[in-house]
Amino acid sequence: MNTSPNTAHGRYEAMLMVTTLAWSMSFIWSKVVTNTGMTSEMYLFLRYTLAALLLLPFAVKYLRTMRRKQFWSGILMGVIFFTSMMAQTAGIAMSTPAQSSFITTAYVVIAPFTTWLLLRQKPNKRIWAAVLLCLAGIYVLNMKPGEVLSLSLGNMLTLLGALGWAFQLTYTSIAGRYMPPALLSFLSFGFTGLMGGLTALCTGSLFATTMPQIEGAALSITLAAIFPTVLANLVQVYAQPHVDANKAAVIYTLEAVFATVISILMGMEPLRTSVLVGGGLIVGAVLLTQIGGEGADV
Repeated sequence: MNTSPNTAHGRYEAMLMVTTLAWSMSFIWSKVVTNTGMTSEMYLFLRYTLAALLLLPFAVKYLRTMRRKQFWSGILMGVIFFTSMMAQTAGIAMSTPAQSSFITTAYVVIAPFTTWLLLRQKPNKRIWAAVLLCLAGIYVLNMKPGEVLSLSLGNMLTLLGALGWAFQLTYTSIAGRYMPPALLSFLSFGFTGLMGGLTALCTGSLFATTMPQIEGAALSITLAAIFPTVLANLVQVYAQPHVDANKAAVIYTLEAVFATVISILMGMEPLRTSVLVGGGLIVGAVLLTQIGGEGADV
């Protein structure tokens, strides 16, 4: 029995939602790691090196026949990964969690521009409406009453990270068309881990990290490497080339909703009216992308 195009698109979009759920869990595990006092570059080194090693058995057959274009595409993805993560973690240290979360998730607003730039896909009016609805939802969901965004150094670094995630989202749609998911993920994770290790070596944190810190962070690093890193990104690289990049960006904003719900269920924060309103706006934006055809003008 043949699968209709709408059914196939729905399956791929559902896979991206599962990916988003896995990403939302990384906030909890990353918080545990940072609470041990481990530096961000050391965390990236351990998390992404472990992720690359976990992927190696599945990527080795592709490494033997890898073309030069595929190699450099993987390295470019690694550069985007590493710079985005470093900018984001450095920005969070100098800003409030609410403002950092709002600015980081705002890559959904930047993504249509990177998609337009790299893929020549001009967003239609429905996608623009969904983007604005998402932006409003993220703001309501994350910002506290009376809190105002300020253009501080921390927020500027966080915005730089969001720009990187927008390019990562769009470039995944490009590279995923001619690279096996295992190969693309292995190269990008391996490069990110390598750069994290070199940065930790230069800053001295490679030798300053204590055994109690490693023991306290080991489980969280392992879980973060397996689920939101390896499994989620494999699914992303596999499914996203089959989904309009602008629509995928809107789906990924569910990360803020999932993270908040998980946080409430774990007793990390109370259920507030802003959660219901902001989450509702974001879900509405995702539903808006499902109306009609693809998200780019022809």
